[in-house]
Amino acid sequence: MDRNFYVAMDGNDKQSGSMNAPFRTIGRAREHVREYIEQGMDHNVNVHIRGGLYEQEAALRFDDRDGGKDGFLVRYSAFPGEEAVIAGGKKITGWTVFKGNIWAAKLDSGLTFHTLYAEGARVKQARLPASGYYETDLSSTASNEQEARQGLFMRVEDMPLEQDLSGTQVFVWPGEGEWNWFSELKSVAAVNRTERFAQFESPSTWPIGAGSRYYIQGHLSFLQSPGQYYFDQGESTLYYWPANDHADPNKQTIIAPMVTRLLDINGRSPGQTVRSLSFSRLTLACTDFFPEYRMMDDNVEQTEHREGLIYINHAEDIQIESCQIGFAGSCAIFLDHYAKSIAIEGNDINQFGYIGISLNGFAPGAGPFEDPEASYTNSHNRIANNHIQQGGELVGHGCGILLYQSGNNQITNNLIADLPRYGISMKGLRHKTMPSKLYGIDVTWDNHWAFLHSRNNLIAYNDISRVMTDSQDGGLIEAWGVGRGNLIDHNYLHDSGIHFSFGFGIYLDDAADDFTVTNNIITRLYSSGSGKLWMLIFAKGIGNRISNNLLVSNPDAIAAVGSQEMADEENKHIEIAGNIIYNSGYLYYFVNYSEERFAAADRNLYFRNGKPCLIGGCLPLPDRGDDPLGRKEYGFQEWRSLSNGKYDKNTVFSDPLFIDAEMADYRLRPESPAYRLGWSSIDFSKIGPK
Repeated sequence: MDRNFYVAMDGNDKQSGSMNAPFRTIGRAREHVREYIEQGMDHNVNVHIRGGLYEQEAALRFDDRDGGKDGFLVRYSAFPGEEAVIAGGKKITGWTVFKGNIWAAKLDSGLTFHTLYAEGARVKQARLPASGYYETDLSSTASNEQEARQGLFMRVEDMPLEQDLSGTQVFVWPGEGEWNWFSELKSVAAVNRTERFAQFESPSTWPIGAGSRYYIQGHLSFLQSPGQYYFDQGESTLYYWPANDHADPNKQTIIAPMVTRLLDINGRSPGQTVRSLSFSRLTLACTDFFPEYRMMDDNVEQTEHREGLIYINHAEDIQIESCQIGFAGSCAIFLDHYAKSIAIEGNDINQFGYIGISLNGFAPGAGPFEDPEASYTNSHNRIANNHIQQGGELVGHGCGILLYQSGNNQITNNLIADLPRYGISMKGLRHKTMPSKLYGIDVTWDNHWAFLHSRNNLIAYNDISRVMTDSQDGGLIEAWGVGRGNLIDHNYLHDSGIHFSFGFGIYLDDAADDFTVTNNIITRLYSSGSGKLWMLIFAKGIGNRISNNLLVSNPDAIAAVGSQEMADEENKHIEIAGNIIYNSGYLYYFVNYSEERFAAADRNLYFRNGKPCLIGGCLPLPDRGDDPLGRKEYGFQEWRSLSNGKYDKNTVFSDPLFIDAEMADYRLRPESPAYRLGWSSIDFSKIGPK
């Protein structure tokens, strides 16, 4: 029989922890369980947390003394039928009207926080403009890259009226206007109003050119719109304009976060891992953001930003199941360097400032290791059946799931939506940027994949939509500089637009090699605003295999499948077979071309409302005119003439005969010509959370 302990809002930490004499705090229950474990476990241990709001002003830390031993498990869970809310902050009360619709509350001195939560939503800091962005002006004085990192130039019409803006913050996409790959949050040291120059307290990572998008936040005069706040730390006064003008904040639940981590699950060393520990049916909420945010360095997260509402390191066999996880300042869940066999299943993860679930191993060459295999410490995790939505609220390149130097993971049956950048991203380090030696070992072409640990991942049966809402040059699923053997299979990628610059569906970026992309459905992707949907599957890298995918009803797409060699990384030996392309642009697009680009291409079914099949880009062929991207377009017969008719000999141009394309029922009728090409039916019912 399991051993049971209880925590309740009306409990007392001096009691026994029984159902009739519960503890008051989770921390006391943890201490009692630790004492029980030290005596030797002969049963599973359950800590039942009764309903209520448990405010935490420090992280709940669990280490190697707190997990199960000898085959037994320690579980923390909400009492059946009750909602136990663990919040990393403090409820704000005592509101009085300041002026108009703005309220004020006096807080304890010394309190500081960088985000706020009210009534089931994040409250934005007071900012200009109230929504959207300004764009930087052309520099009249910055003469080199170093000077262009010191701050930004504002346009005349965007200059705030206040004389002293020191202490405010700028959210900016550094780069040459269009480079919206990563955002930063910078503190303003001073403003030169004559030059219209906002000088940062520390340089941005990249230079800021003209046309870079930004907004400025953190001044009482900016509080001009509902659903925003300003915190005057010097006066310890919080100002708040409720989203509903008629709301009384004294009748709302408003929480200021006190911690950047809520659950800190972290063994004391790689040899002292915490294991056999489970958290289930809990509501975990409200952590803080950072005073500044700096982008990654070669995809390596800065040390000070390796945070999550749930932080896991030096850990194995941990379960996070059926929890409500939200209002995270940075990441909702961060699996740091030493994280293996972690199960994150059946959770509702929403409203996070950065990434939903971030798996971060060691960078190539980093850590106390003698060889690459020893550095493969973040792996074999299971991320399944989660709802991951409304992320990247404070970091513009936030995504649903990130795998950096993390492999052999199963990422399956998740629903991912409403994110400014990717749905799922895999990162590493591309070959041509690797140093000549790692761990004292010469890096060669033949051995460089051994240093890349984002490998052998299964990305399958996920439902991804409404991403790439505020960045560019990305996709719903993306990879860059990763290891080999990754499988992207049976994902439903749909109803997502490119709102700024350009982007893709599945994006195998530079040095993304040896991928299998199969049985995916990509449908109803579109262009919006100034954005342009390019290729539905963009395959750089070497040896990628693209087969049995359904690319349907994407009329804004330039092409179904595209390729490009760039950054001195080879792009060759792509195999394409048996895909259905229905009203989704050109069959192929070649930004550039080499004779080794395709290893094979055949047995595709192409239909574009009876229009001829065309290929776009740059080919050594007579062209038919310009394509929408300023290159050329070519007819199918010209394409067939390449390499002595090697490609698409058995490709067919015909209606695939969906059961009901207008109602998005993309199952095929039995008489579909796709079956004669070897099409394997996709089981739509297996996709998404179960």
